Amino acid sequence: MKEYSVGLVLSGGGARGIAHLGVLKALEEVNVKIDVISGTSAGAIIGALYAQGLSTNDILKLLIELKPMRFIQPALNTKGLLKMEVIERFLINYLPEDNFANLSIPLYIAATNMKTGKTEYFSQGQLIPAICASSCIPVLFNPVEFNGNLYIDGGILNNLPVEAIRKKTKAIIGVHSNPIDRNFDFKNFSSGMERALMLAITSNVYQSAQQCDFLIEPKGLEPFKVLDISKAEEIFSIGYKEAVRQIQESKMLEVL
Repeated sequence: MKEYSVGLVLSGGGARGIAHLGVLKALEEVNVKIDVISGTSAGAIIGALYAQGLSTNDILKLLIELKPMRFIQPALNTKGLLKMEVIERFLINYLPEDNFANLSIPLYIAATNMKTGKTEYFSQGQLIPAICASSCIPVLFNPVEFNGNLYIDGGILNNLPVEAIRKKTKAIIGVHSNPIDRNFDFKNFSSGMERALMLAITSNVYQSAQQCDFLIEPKGLEPFKVLDISKAEEIFSIGYKEAVRQIQESKMLEVL
């Protein structure tokens, strides 16, 4: 017997993941109740804040109020360019009870174990270290040490982590917020590294998407970069409008 009725799977995508909030708002407006969430990277962050009980408007507001340059601090070592501790402090402010058990909605988080080269799922115990592990974009951030292992971004191997909840959920809605820009212009080393990373992460999405009952992919997110947090409102708006359109065009409301 299936444990959950409707599951939501949220991809990674850096700042593009803010589009997940717009999708959640659109789902709320048509009375689609989410019973369980699985997410990776940006999807893990948004999923955790929403599962904590924060509204989509509350989450958007706190992201708008973020000062990106204060949020990003250089790491003084060779393992990564930026400090993961900055994201950790942000999460502590809004997830004061650092445990999966305190969430209002069950949550599964995917991260990549650097030693085994496999995806691991976290759904109990400490919450914030699991989110940091899942969100640790390689090269950009230091790898995260958790439970004696080193982890990097869950999206590297599985950017749409359906497997964690597929067998226990009747219907699954996947949300992919990491589209490939088909008009890429190579400008410098940084843009080339980001492009390579996006190509690698997105390559595994469509195989996982076959396990979803419905897939929402907001169109128009291609121009936004991984760290474009200052454009939160615009990204949210695209996620919302596209979700409204795609929900109407699908048979989702006939099934759920």
